[in-house]
Amino acid sequence: MTTIVAAPGDLIIGVSDGVSVRFAGIDVEARQPPMASPDGDRCIQIMLEGVNGSEVRERNQQHARDEAAWVERRKELGTANAGRYPPLPGVAVMQRVRARVTDDLGTSYQWIGGHTSGTGSEWEASWFYFPAPPRSASLLTLAFTLDGEPTGKECVLRLPDGQSPGTL
Repeated sequence: MTTIVAAPGDLIIGVSDGVSVRFAGIDVEARQPPMASPDGDRCIQIMLEGVNGSEVRERNQQHARDEAAWVERRKELGTANAGRYPPLPGVAVMQRVRARVTDDLGTSYQWIGGHTSGTGSEWEASWFYFPAPPRSASLLTLAFTLDGEPTGKECVLRLPDGQSPGTL
């Protein structure tokens, strides 16, 4: 089992546009999303979530107003003329946060894509990094960034020796 060796006590790894972002989990043997690899090679999936607070509530309320206005335009003008559906409020916030992934073997990990969730869970994101850690790796470090700059927050994870590391 993958275990946390070191991490911020509250798991807050950065603040993006006024919203605290929390490390919510990791799967070190995830299947790559189809957009990255149709053959489903293994990779790392890092899960993040925006912490519910006044900024999140205000943005959710504004999105609800924008959505209602869009629905009205769609009724009056038709789908083709209503314009685009309002962007989910969490997308702009969550897409700014990434991680620099390293291990004790010096493996090179690359961000290969990800997604944010939809309405009702728009403050969640999953980012995928390739490859999955080698079986001989014992420590994985996630150094979080905001717009490519370090947030100063890290999570260090212990991987089991020679076993399927799994999900945390």
